[in-house]
Amino acid sequence: EGFEGRAEIVQNPVGNLRGSFGAQFYIRDFAAVGEEAFVAPNETEQYGFFTLQELSFGDFQVEGAARYEATKASSNPLGVSRVFDIFSGALGLSYDVGGLRIGVNGSRVGRAPAGEELFANGPHVATGQYELGDVNLDIERAWGLEGFVRGNVGPATLNLTVFGSWFDDYIYLDNTGSFVNEEGDAVPEGDEEATPLFVYLQQDATYYGVEAEVSVPLVETDAFSVIGEASAEYVKAELADGSPVPRIPPLGLAGALTLRTGPFDIRGEVEYSGEQDDVPAFESTTDAFTFVNASVAWRPLRGNQSVTLLAKVDNIFDQQGRRASSFTRDYVPLPGRNFSVSARLSF
Repeated sequence: EGFEGRAEIVQNPVGNLRGSFGAQFYIRDFAAVGEEAFVAPNETEQYGFFTLQELSFGDFQVEGAARYEATKASSNPLGVSRVFDIFSGALGLSYDVGGLRIGVNGSRVGRAPAGEELFANGPHVATGQYELGDVNLDIERAWGLEGFVRGNVGPATLNLTVFGSWFDDYIYLDNTGSFVNEEGDAVPEGDEEATPLFVYLQQDATYYGVEAEVSVPLVETDAFSVIGEASAEYVKAELADGSPVPRIPPLGLAGALTLRTGPFDIRGEVEYSGEQDDVPAFESTTDAFTFVNASVAWRPLRGNQSVTLLAKVDNIFDQQGRRASSFTRDYVPLPGRNFSVSARLSF
């Protein structure tokens, strides 16, 4: 059972300054029941206070944010109660030039460990692994730096972001390479009750990445238009001991063409996911794969965009793909060729 609430007050602008401040709360009473329950009953209480301020000087803009959060995580059956006080903040600078906004953001953020990370102790049937939490986990903190370019270059729309994050006490779920039975006792790998043991650990980590999107109108006439889209994303993540962070997605590339004519949109997509072989010990690699998708959207009511009928086919060539970030990738591949027909209404 959970309750969540948020209140925000938006300030009247004072000169070039505008902003808001507010508070939020989150309360969760968690109890997994039955033979497959692997997390002890626990409660989480979280209260936060925040502000966001924005100051403009012509084409130059400064943004600042701050947040205080108090979190209490407790489990009566285990006799454990943890309290975390977290301060987070961010500062951003940006400048408008020729239809583009160019900027840089810096941040210092923190995250309290979740109840599952603290109190898990048992087989997680959905993922086929035994998860063991650590009630002594500390706050996960990170410095972040991001540079971005967003806006229009002629008829093209561009969004480019380069980022880095430097974590202190990064929390992650690690495959130990050992096997246990349902009671958590060590057993040989070949034992019929053997389940791989995963434990929640902490150490420093670094993330680097880039995300890019571009949309360009290739053809524009009175009868139809053709729009081209392309995107790319890549993340490199490494723990302080030099090993890769578990379950990091590989290079992703995508391209699409959309033909718009009257009430119809006809779209074709190509999605490429690269090989992921930069993995820690005991984690399997994943091969590269390419999915080709197509769709037709029809707006049957002339002059009314609120009703759309959509027919789609994904993975047209029925390729096998496995998601590197999934715990179940070794025995649950992504869907093969699949068709769908839907109606979308907006109000």
